[in-house]
Amino acid sequence: MVAKLVERCGIAVLFTQVAILVVGRAQIVDPWHVPITVVFTLITLLGAVGASLGLVIIIKSLLYREPFRLELLLVCGLMCIMFLFVQFTYGWQNFDYKRANDYSTNIVNVPQYKLTKYERLHVKESSSLWAFMDIPHSIVKADTDSLVLPLSALESKIVLNQATAALDWVLVRHTTSISDGIGFSENYEFLAGNPGVAQRTDLLVRIASTKPGSSVIDIRSSSPGRRRDLGLNAFMIGKIASEISAKASQYEKLELTLGKGQ
Repeated sequence: MVAKLVERCGIAVLFTQVAILVVGRAQIVDPWHVPITVVFTLITLLGAVGASLGLVIIIKSLLYREPFRLELLLVCGLMCIMFLFVQFTYGWQNFDYKRANDYSTNIVNVPQYKLTKYERLHVKESSSLWAFMDIPHSIVKADTDSLVLPLSALESKIVLNQATAALDWVLVRHTTSISDGIGFSENYEFLAGNPGVAQRTDLLVRIASTKPGSSVIDIRSSSPGRRRDLGLNAFMIGKIASEISAKASQYEKLELTLGKGQ
């Protein structure tokens, strides 16, 4: 009786998960309007609990040499796969429940978007159904710090192009900053995302340089919505920072190799 109940609940969970993934991929609804990621996360956790219970029932049946339903094993296996899917595409350790959706590596001199937060909102009027999830806008310091590269501004631009191309992010806007004093300072705004996650967010990279052979890269990621981002923007900053660091190391090694060749 319990096994059949777990099996049926598991089928309902799997159906809901697949439906949410299809809706998110097809962009049928705006994920910043309807919090499908929150729903998917809760459903996946519920599925993991159900899978654990189902596996306990199966193990108990094996110990007592009793028959068990293969359908239950299949459903439990699929729910475990969905749990692992979230781990490999996003990582459960990256979920963050802070009241924030706008992060920056530098909050003393914050990189500035061309458009205001309100202008970048996907949904201007919040639904009363989900209004309790809305949060006031504030810029939060990211765990990732500013990147200091032993590269010129032009070389850093090359590295940034390589990093964002590898992530398949779309450049939305390029502006030159005039508020950072004398020297090179340019902003690059991207539509950023992560495979398996429906949300796309606004990510800005600022490259600044006041002396040859050195540049500072600051990153800001801000959701086009009013709700908690569950750590997405902090994750995006860490992702691009890691990619830039890796590409910068490759670029330095290439320059060193070419220098030795000469």
